Amino acid sequence: CVAWITPVQLEQMAQKPGGIKKGLVFYEFTADWCPPCKKRERTVFRAPSVISEINDNFVPVRVDLTNEALSSIPATKSLTERFAVSSIPRCIVTLASGEKVDDDRYLFGDKFSEFITQSRKKADTVRAKVALAKGNYDLAIAGLSPELLQGNTGVERYNSSDYLMCHHLLLTCKRQAEVEPMMQKTFDRSSKYSSMSSEKEPLLWLKQLNKYLRDEISDEQLLKSTTSEYDKATYNLAIGLKQLRLGDKSKALKALHQASVLSAKNYRSDGLSELLVNELEK
Repeated sequence: CVAWITPVQLEQMAQKPGGIKKGLVFYEFTADWCPPCKKRERTVFRAPSVISEINDNFVPVRVDLTNEALSSIPATKSLTERFAVSSIPRCIVTLASGEKVDDDRYLFGDKFSEFITQSRKKADTVRAKVALAKGNYDLAIAGLSPELLQGNTGVERYNSSDYLMCHHLLLTCKRQAEVEPMMQKTFDRSSKYSSMSSEKEPLLWLKQLNKYLRDEISDEQLLKSTTSEYDKATYNLAIGLKQLRLGDKSKALKALHQASVLSAKNYRSDGLSELLVNELEK
């Protein structure tokens, strides 16, 4: 079976010399009174492939919300508040250092196995963002997949920080010759359906972003080109990264803080702006 431990045991593990040995933590939020949770326990978590995948690569933590006594345990309450868990079943993957990698939404069978596999790949990208935020650019770019760096994955409107990270790292690591091919391939592979349904021109948000990345329009022109708070969050992240490259930490912090606020306001996180804000404020 999956070698579940409790949130309290995880805290104890983190306090020991060497801390959490494995690089990823797999949280499952569940309760005895939850029929979907019990169904997933009978099916997904008894599949040999899922068991081995979780036990080999994650520290599996079962967060039991069966009753008030269990839910109010400080270690449990801290996790439910931290991840804003309002419904179950729910599984969340984080780095051992705490940064969120991915979460599922009531998945079963092959889709759940795919979620586990994909979360391991996404973890590399999250680690790169952590390294970028700390200024370890060579380490950050070394951890990214060639597919991402070459633009083979495309970009979605509501998840564009990976694209901006690649652009930023290629420039800071003096690999300018790769920037334009990456940008063009990313645009070609991006879906027109990632645009707002009311927009007449597909991928207009990405066209405006790319104009800015090519220094064809100013910060002000970029921000004025949209009324969407989703896009403004992305655009502020782009502005913050550019200011970092220019060495203006004050302007960078202002833009990145705005990106973080707008992302949170729209119930999402770009996974990068908040990390950068925390490091710049130290």
